Amino acid sequence: MQQKYVSKNKAPIQYALRKLNSEAGRVSPGWGTTPIMAVLLVLLLIFMLIILQIYNGSIMLEGVNVNRENPVFTSF
Repeated sequence: MQQKYVSKNKAPIQYALRKLNSEAGRVSPGWGTTPIMAVLLVLLLIFMLIILQIYNGSIMLEGVNVNRENPVFTSF
């Protein structure tokens, strides 16, 4: 018989994570947590749009200087 999991001494985190995955494959009835995910995605979209508008100059904030001639981050 082949051992399915590595021994606890070699991979201790595997046994801690197995408890989190105990309900894998089960489906909750109805919509479940879909509304929460939708709200979080909309908030992420709004955050990304605000960041884009700040960088584009559509929104001017005091103390935020977007200087394209001398960028802080340069590609190597």
